[in-house]
Amino acid sequence: MSKTVSIALVDDHTIVRHGLKSLIEVLGDYKVTAQYDNGKDFVLNSYHTADPDIVIMDLNMPEMDGRETTQWIGKFKPHLRVLILTLDEDEKTVIDLYRMGVRGFLRKSCTEDEMRKAINDIMTSGYYHSELSHNALLKNVAPNDAARPSHLLSKLNEREVTFLMLVCDKEEYKYDQIALKMQVSLRTIDGYRESLFRKLDLKSKTGLVLFAIKHGIVKL
Repeated sequence: MSKTVSIALVDDHTIVRHGLKSLIEVLGDYKVTAQYDNGKDFVLNSYHTADPDIVIMDLNMPEMDGRETTQWIGKFKPHLRVLILTLDEDEKTVIDLYRMGVRGFLRKSCTEDEMRKAINDIMTSGYYHSELSHNALLKNVAPNDAARPSHLLSKLNEREVTFLMLVCDKEEYKYDQIALKMQVSLRTIDGYRESLFRKLDLKSKTGLVLFAIKHGIVKL
């Protein structure tokens, strides 16, 4: 990353925000440019301040919690990248928030390296894929033909759709296994992957899974 990453912190505990700010700004070329007590505070100030590159937000807050704030961001500022800090490991909550557009989850007990990786991954590939999100997302994914939005799938050919569904399968197939199932070469699979990345403006396998979940291409 060539420029300083701007970060907004949304957490109702002042001491937690100050601790996060001190930690984050020594991890890399990151700058905490704004701090908010809760989602309502963030929303009220959002039209008067420059948008940050990443919003790091607590899930449980008074007045307007992380879920409500994420819904608002998805409606009015969908370009904002949201990283959720939480003690909540409920799979349904994780899935619901990914569908709303959240880019990643971190436990509040995360290490410095995990925090750095989360910020870097979100800035470079669009999403942070952690152990917390892994089980919630991948083990419960199942195809659902009726839920596929035609305006999205119209960009893809039949083989690309098949590839996407196998990428999202709960068995977590590797690319060479997908090649065997589709009876094509690994090079052809690479071509499907790169085509999907280009057509859907994504950069990673995790991005494909989260895109499919968010848009109802697969049903959990």
